[in-house]
Amino acid sequence: MSGTGFLLLGVVVLAIYTGIHWERARRAVFDVRLGRKRVSNLRQTAAKERTHTAILVAGSAVVFFMVVKYG
Repeated sequence: MSGTGFLLLGVVVLAIYTGIHWERARRAVFDVRLGRKRVSNLRQTAAKERTHTAILVAGSAVVFFMVVKYG
């Protein structure tokens, strides 16, 4: 597999991982709104998951840029 193939595979893996974090953050926010569990703990979890998602999106954008520019 070429270097571009590995980069594209990496983008796919990052997209899946980002989707997982996005769903966790969405569920945590939804649970906060309903007040089913401890609100403070869920808000911290939601904020943490949003931060992870933002980092993953930024990393995916950099990898995508590298694929487009150098691939």
